[in-house]
Amino acid sequence: MIISKLNKLAAAVSLTSGLLLTVISNSAAAAEFSTDWQLPENLTAKVQLLSAEQQVFIYSGAFMDFIPAQQLEHELAMRDAGDLATMFADLMAVAEQMGYDPERDMGAMPLNTTANDFNSGIILPPLLRDETREPGPFSVHRYLFPESGVPTFAGAKVAIWPEDLVAGDVDVAIVGVPNDMGSGRRNAEYGPRVMRALDTLALPDVDSLIDPREVLSIVDYGDFTIDNMSTELTVDHVTEMVAETAGTGAVPMLVGGDTSMLYPGVKGVAQTHGYGEFGLVHFSAHPDSDRDAVHTISDSQALFLLLDEGIVAGQDMITVGLRGPAVDAETLQWFREQKVRYHTMAEIGRSGYDRVLDRVLQEAGAGPDKLFVSIDVSVIEPSEMVAAGRIAANGLSVQEVASGIRQLCADKEIVGFEITDMAPMLDFSRLSAVNANTVLNACLVGIALREAGLSGDYVHPLAIDHGQD
Repeated sequence: MIISKLNKLAAAVSLTSGLLLTVISNSAAAAEFSTDWQLPENLTAKVQLLSAEQQVFIYSGAFMDFIPAQQLEHELAMRDAGDLATMFADLMAVAEQMGYDPERDMGAMPLNTTANDFNSGIILPPLLRDETREPGPFSVHRYLFPESGVPTFAGAKVAIWPEDLVAGDVDVAIVGVPNDMGSGRRNAEYGPRVMRALDTLALPDVDSLIDPREVLSIVDYGDFTIDNMSTELTVDHVTEMVAETAGTGAVPMLVGGDTSMLYPGVKGVAQTHGYGEFGLVHFSAHPDSDRDAVHTISDSQALFLLLDEGIVAGQDMITVGLRGPAVDAETLQWFREQKVRYHTMAEIGRSGYDRVLDRVLQEAGAGPDKLFVSIDVSVIEPSEMVAAGRIAANGLSVQEVASGIRQLCADKEIVGFEITDMAPMLDFSRLSAVNANTVLNACLVGIALREAGLSGDYVHPLAIDHGQD
């Protein structure tokens, strides 16, 4: 924290301004503040009228968390010594309040560990496991056509235990992860139930004329429980459940929920397939690589955590569709240092989506044989995805995203898929939910194409020519 760094420096600094500058320029502690800014020489005399602690605050660059350097120079030039002393006293008081003080601040939300229902949300009572039925997927529908019964993803049968997935030789287990503790506009927790309720999943593909349900064994694997008050408490359980699902040989297809669940989703798959043993292609407007956030787990940190913990190697990570205020030079430079392949909307605007997609497919093709594909719906143009939790203008079309995901899921062995941050209450037309299902369906089609021995760009002859000429 800023104030702790200030205290370290202040303790090592003489009250004389000459020694102050020497210590700041030479001490190891000063290296904690990395900045290209330097105080203009014509303002040095003004700064030397301030207290030693205030001089440290300025020379170290710590002030930049509160005012830009240009504004600081303006204030130094225009204010007298008394006004400056008051201004910096106020800024440093703010810095102290923002810093962490264990005697004042909670390090984590306190829990009532004596509550009767503590951890009850993730308990699996033996009674449920002792249910007498043959393992395997089962129907929860009363009528012949599943649209008329209990809603399930893709109208599929239901599985609730790993042995159901094994007995049914399940290829794809679609599961909801209704977490909603990240940033952006709320309501992503309802994404799974709205996407599940629409009968727009696992539809026949108009290009290949393949019906994923005829090629793949698909089940609705229910929802993983989450703690509505703590993303941190949710992460371990979701990680464990994803690992258990992947361990059966089924591909976990996760429906969020916000993008903070990308971290446990990929981590769970890695616990089965191995850290660094698969690639990740992430479609998102946001870099999700915040290295200095207040919370330790959030949607804005998902990629950073995966890289920092070695879950996915930097050279095996590709992110597509970046734009918005979080995409700055510092973040893109950090991606470069991690060897991440990133593709911004600036590149797409300059080169065209088809050319960029070809590049993405080549990069993924040169990486590991196994691949995790994810999409934060913010990557989609808002006119087609009104309900994006972290909405960003000037995105890709649904058709563009779906075509890319279809090809990736056909070209590589998919070990996991995740779609996040669709907040359905923000779009009463349900268009956003329909388009979210379209994107998920694109991956199902891609997996089915691969299973059928067809390429990702395969088009059935009947689909492109009526033959009546």
